[in-house]
Formats: sequence, C-alpha cells, structure tokens
Amino acid sequence: MQVSFYSMNSKLTNKGEAPIYCRIAIAKNIKQFSTGLYVLPKDWDKTKQKAKGKTSESESINTHLEQIRSKLFNAETKLIIESQDNYTLNDIYLIFTGQYADNSPTLLKLFKERLSKMEKLVGSEYTIRTFRKFKEVCQHTQDYIKHNYNAQDIPFKRLDFKFIQDFQEYLLIHKKHKPITVNKIVQRVNQIVLLAVKYKYIAEHPFKGYKPLKEVKQLVFLTEEEVKHLENYEFAQQRLEKVRDYYMFSVYTGLAYNEAFNLKPEHIIKGFDGQDWIKMIRQKTQREINIPLLPQAKRIIEKYRLSNEQEYILPTMSNQKMNSYLKEIADIVGIKKHLTHHTARKTFASTILLYNDVPIEIVSKLLGHANISITQKSYAQVINKNVSNHMLKLSTQLEQTTN
Repeated sequence: MQVSFYSMNSKLTNKGEAPIYCRIAIAKNIKQFSTGLYVLPKDWDKTKQKAKGKTSESESINTHLEQIRSKLFNAETKLIIESQDNYTLNDIYLIFTGQYADNSPTLLKLFKERLSKMEKLVGSEYTIRTFRKFKEVCQHTQDYIKHNYNAQDIPFKRLDFKFIQDFQEYLLIHKKHKPITVNKIVQRVNQIVLLAVKYKYIAEHPFKGYKPLKEVKQLVFLTEEEVKHLENYEFAQQRLEKVRDYYMFSVYTGLAYNEAFNLKPEHIIKGFDGQDWIKMIRQKTQREINIPLLPQAKRIIEKYRLSNEQEYILPTMSNQKMNSYLKEIADIVGIKKHLTHHTARKTFASTILLYNDVPIEIVSKLLGHANISITQKSYAQVINKNVSNHMLKLSTQLEQTTN
C-alpha cells in the first residue's frame, strides 16, 4: 500500500484554506478521503506532502498526518496477519475509521452452533444431561469473556495459552468451582477449540502445554459391615426402604444412576453360562457392558416387579430426590459418609469386587471403563489396601513355615 497526502486547492474555504486529502493505493486501485485538516495553499509542500515551516500550527498538522499514515499501515498489517484473502482498500479504510466488521470465526458462535446440533441429537447421540452440561459450560465461557475482555465473543485467532490459564483462575476464584469441575469445564471448551482446528479456523491448537489442575479425589464407598447394616435395616417409612433398595441394586450391579433407571426387562438376558446377565450400552462411554446378576440384585428386581409388561425394572426417581433421601438414610442408619447414588457404583467396584479378589481387568470390564488405566487410577487406594492385606497374609504364612 502507498499512502500520500495533497491539498485540494479547488475546494477553498471562506478563509482561503484548502482541505488536505489522503490517497491510498494498491497496484491500480485508489481510494481517497478527507483528513479533516486544512492548510493555506502557500503553506503546503507538494513534494514533501506536509505543511511548511515550524509554527505550532504546521507542526500540529504534520503530527496528525503521520498518525493517519501510521494507523493506515497498522490496518493493513492487521489484515495481513489475519491471513484474510483478497482484502480491499475499503477494508483498510473501515479499520482506520473503526467501522470494520470482523467476520473471523469466534469461539461462542461455534459453541452455540454446536449446541444447536446437539439439541437436535438428544435422545439419539446425546443425553439431555450431556446437552445441559455443555450449555452450562457455554454460559461459563460467555461470562468469562465478558468479565476478562469486556466483549460478547472472542475470535479464535485471539485464543492463546493465557486465555485458558486465566479462564481456569476465573472458574476457581469467581465461580468458586472445585478443581475437578474446572477440569471438566475446560475439557468441554477444549472440544470446541479442537473442532475449530479441524475446520481450519486456526492453524494449530492454542492451548498446547496446558495441564489440568491436580484433583484430590476422596473415594467414598461403603465397607462390608456398612453394606450389611444398610441392607438389613428396617425402615419405618416405605419411601426410604425403596430408596435403600434402589441404592443396593447399584451396589450389586455397579450401574450408574441413568443406567439403573433406564434398565428394561429386555436388558436381562440368559448368558452363555445359563445365568441372568445385564447387557446394555453404557451412556457415558457408549461401550457395551455385560454384568452377571448377583442373587441380591435379582431379589430387588422381583420385589419391584409389578408385571411382565412393565417398561422399566425400577420405578423412576429423580437423581436429586434420590440423593436427598440417601442423606436422610445415612443419618438414620448412622453411616458417617456423604452418600450419593454414585457411591453405590464405587461400593460395587471396591467392597463387592476388589475386596473379594476379583481381578482389576474384570472390574474394569464390569464397570464399562474405556480402558483399564481409568480403573487403576480411580481405585488405586483400594488396590493398595488389597495388596497390603495379601502381603500381610503372605508374611504370616512365611513366618509359620519358618517356625
């Protein structure tokens, strides 16, 4: 781009001053506009394209002209850096005047497009819970952009490592989320950014080097004594007995809340061994799970069987209500742990399986984990305790042999 200035002597004002115009050109394309500055024709240097002399007035004019030149070149540089094809002189002028509509792909726009598609696929590819989680994350992201950048959205080209680092701090400090929640939110935002890379909105992933926050997870599950105590407790209220039974069903099957309450008679099949098995697709991982029905789980199924025509094996109950009643149950029974439905799945893996020497490979398969490393990481403390118990037994045996 070439930038030049000239005085328009054909448009003199009543004071005899000529307006100063700016001309920008790329190849044969030319655009010109008024700078808003005026000069007497005798005080204009055509060759140097600036006002003559060193008066305060001429120096002020020349300073403004240099600022205009600088802003124009900055506008051109912006368009070059953003790798926009076929930009025009008008684009440069619009950036110069602050009227440029940046059509670069943006984070929230793509996020909302993704949400729109997800909503149409709820029930087939996504659960309503997954859709709502992504919707919440989109809102968190929108709040952060407003808070940190005072903007409604942010172009993908402005995303960098600092963006995700500051977002992490924002979620911890302003939203007061725990590290495990922050990691899940960032993970979902990361999915949208990965989509932008695939769409070639950005050349490479801007969050390279990002590491999730360290999570201090406390594995909550019932011991064998607590399982038996809860199982045999006689409740005065029928609603609490039902909730206890629903909870115990997952203790003996390892099914998550959604799986337990979506279980249908058609999911119970005869296995190769002639025994009843649960066979269904796990919603979270979309992997098939095959779980042998233990006698305790069978008894609960029979207890709540209304007829052979019923759609679901267990009567429906919201997760929120379930967890509320479990808190009440824990207080009544005397279990000093924060009971939620999810702790039933943890109890199945720990107390029912691992503490009864079921190999970790089988535990991983029964839980429907994507790979065994997830199981090993989640139940490391249980595995270590089991190892310790075995080593103590071995130590005793060795002592007896020596003696």
